Amino acid sequence: MKITHSAKKINLNQVVDVSVDVHKETLNYFFVIDDREYYDEGQNRTARIEAKLRKYLEIAKSKGRKNLRIICEPTGQYQNSLQRTARRLGCFTCLVNAESVAKFRVVESNDSSKTDSKDPRVIQTLGRLGKVINHRLLGEDYLMLRKLGKIVEELERECTRARCKLDRLLVELFCDYSFKKDFLYSNSGLALVELYGCNPYRIVEEGYKAFCRAMKKAAPRVKRDSLERLWGDAQSSALNEMPAGYVAVLEDRFYQLMEDYLKQLERKEDVEEQMIEILERLRAEDPLIPPPTPGVISARNLARLLGETGPLSDFGHWRKLIRYFGLNIRMRQSGSYYGQNKISKKGRPLGRKVLSQIVLPLVRQNSLYGDFYHRKREVDKMVGNKAMVVVARQFLRKFYGWYKSGQDFDRDRFFKTEAECLKLAA
Repeated sequence: MKITHSAKKINLNQVVDVSVDVHKETLNYFFVIDDREYYDEGQNRTARIEAKLRKYLEIAKSKGRKNLRIICEPTGQYQNSLQRTARRLGCFTCLVNAESVAKFRVVESNDSSKTDSKDPRVIQTLGRLGKVINHRLLGEDYLMLRKLGKIVEELERECTRARCKLDRLLVELFCDYSFKKDFLYSNSGLALVELYGCNPYRIVEEGYKAFCRAMKKAAPRVKRDSLERLWGDAQSSALNEMPAGYVAVLEDRFYQLMEDYLKQLERKEDVEEQMIEILERLRAEDPLIPPPTPGVISARNLARLLGETGPLSDFGHWRKLIRYFGLNIRMRQSGSYYGQNKISKKGRPLGRKVLSQIVLPLVRQNSLYGDFYHRKREVDKMVGNKAMVVVARQFLRKFYGWYKSGQDFDRDRFFKTEAECLKLAA
């Protein structure tokens, strides 16, 4: 069963705007009815919030109003209890931009000071002017995708930290190790860690033939050149003659860090599998969601992208999706002055990172955006970061159109406008 939320037009003449300044422990309420101002303060606890809102509902109905609209700033997770309680009581909820509140505070009072009693008034004025942001209610699967996407990001950071620690420790333990960093995490490198803990003294002590036999048994596809190179690096490193006890400490720490890295990597893969299962459920409910397509987007990246966008049907135009990701253009122009055009970088920073990870392999030669990207670099003389932003914007726009069309991926159609396709069809 598919359940959708249809947008409702709110008659603000029958609704009382309750603006709330949210803190970790307290909430500051402010609203106006019939030229009478009400200011209140309470704890940020669900039971206390419910009691306050029920009281305000009674006041509103006694004055001929039908409902409340709760307006607040997004403050991490501290506004969640307020919004969920308000929704449970049947009230409307919306948000205001924190930057708008900070700037409008000076406009309203001609004063840059900030107090807990002043901010709710500013939020109230922004609500009256219609400068509010819709409070999106994501379904269970989309909520899970978004949270799992954040967990994947955290695990990726943990893996990166572990690898950095391993690299630093390897310089101390195996000082003349000459391979690139990725070799250590290949089958041959993991065999070296498992058998010798990257301890050059143990490698040399065992002897060249025994070392080769052990490595060949643990990693049958290891190359002879790699074994000879590792042996030479170990002999060179062993000339440092560090104390045996100190080397043992380094080796034990190396094992610990490698174990931590592999555990984090395994957890990350498990979370990604869970995200792919949710993606399959969502595609069964909404057939318009594009399928994972080789050379365009993988199942893992598609799940992470949908976790950041939420239901694509919520966006009436691709420009709204671009703005949601903070990829809309911010212009600087005054009179004869023309500044640089840059992206706003508002919206969802993790969404922009996921999008950059999606398009990075697509800009290689002979890939989907290879010609497009290199034309921007070589013909238009565009710097790499700016060219990548252009590719990310275009991919997000095309992805939205792909969703709306409900058709299979067509590489020829991907870079043609609607007018060009109609002309070819005619």
